[in-house]
Amino acid sequence: MDIVVALIGLALVVLVAVYIAQPLILKTRVKTAAPESPRDKLLAERDTLYATIRDLDLDFHTGKLVEADYRAMREAYAARGVEILKELDAMNVGPQEAKSKRQKAVADDIEAAVQARRKGKPQVAGRMAEEDEIEAAIRARRQTKIGNQQSTISHPACPSCGTLFDPADRFCAKCGAALTAEVTR
Repeated sequence: MDIVVALIGLALVVLVAVYIAQPLILKTRVKTAAPESPRDKLLAERDTLYATIRDLDLDFHTGKLVEADYRAMREAYAARGVEILKELDAMNVGPQEAKSKRQKAVADDIEAAVQARRKGKPQVAGRMAEEDEIEAAIRARRQTKIGNQQSTISHPACPSCGTLFDPADRFCAKCGAALTAEVTR
């Protein structure tokens, strides 16, 4: 009986040792794939450089590095990072540049629409002017229905903007105007 327990114990020890050693054994077998293009190599180097600078900053802030060493190392890494970014910018000529210009144009259009909306002036050729026209048409249609069916309407209109609202509402959902008890009746 003692031999069986010893064999089971030995088997467990061997299994645990293999399980623990497995990452070490597999780590030597697995090879990382090298980046294919020069751009991929630069991107990989850039990401590594960013991580190195982050680690360097952390080491300095936790007191593991002297300030003189930290400054010198950080300047060297930052200089290499600038070189990498310049090389990447030089590679972005062609379709990427056209895509970037389109994205910038769209961003400029969005910014112009936001600025116009903030100023309260709808854009003449933009989508905002179309939406305001649609809202005005809906408001006119509702006003016509309200005029024709004044006695049967259960949803009165806001005195400020003309939007229909529920009698239980205290404020207009569109303009935020206070709806008094006189208006809701």
